[in-house]
Amino acid sequence: MLSRSMRLPAGLVVLAALCCTPGQAHAAGIAGLSTTIGLASALLVLLAIQSSAGTLPAVETLGAASLLLLSLAALVQWLRAGGSSRTAAQAQQACHAGLVALARAQFVQLQAAWDRGDVAAMGALTTAEMLEELLSQLPARGPGPNRTDVLSLEAHVLAVEQLGPFELASIEFSGIVRESAERGPVPFREVWMLARSGADAGTWRLARQQALL
Repeated sequence: MLSRSMRLPAGLVVLAALCCTPGQAHAAGIAGLSTTIGLASALLVLLAIQSSAGTLPAVETLGAASLLLLSLAALVQWLRAGGSSRTAAQAQQACHAGLVALARAQFVQLQAAWDRGDVAAMGALTTAEMLEELLSQLPARGPGPNRTDVLSLEAHVLAVEQLGPFELASIEFSGIVRESAERGPVPFREVWMLARSGADAGTWRLARQQALL
């Protein structure tokens, strides 16, 4: 057991824990104490003077109590900041998960529309500029319908940003496809840029495609 001279007030223990906490939560907790520590110091000096005059209990007791109250206030602020950060991160993860699911479905739908040569279906999933680019490449695919089997498909969000009235999302796809029995399965990796406008916030459309593999 620590001797009396080595014991730390409970408030100092909480302050030490805050100082050892990394990240935004640490910044929020310490920022909340920047003003109150100065006030506490002045208060402790006054308490020491009054205690020496015998009008108040020992300054050690009063100082510990004061620091404990300040530390508890900082701890509450720290917990609130941590909770807000976790809530924002969870909301972003949920948003990205929904976007990935949508992008995966659109990948399969657009591939099937390309194989059929279905211009209307491709137009529903792409911007006008991207549709024009796809139609210019369609003759090179050869006559008649094609079939591409998507054997595996992974997707993750690279970035989501606002650009004027448009919201842009960059999605990286990777996996294995089989375009013909002769060629067999082949790996692929590419990035899609999806876009939607504020007036049509429910519809993501392919605006650009870049093959990486």
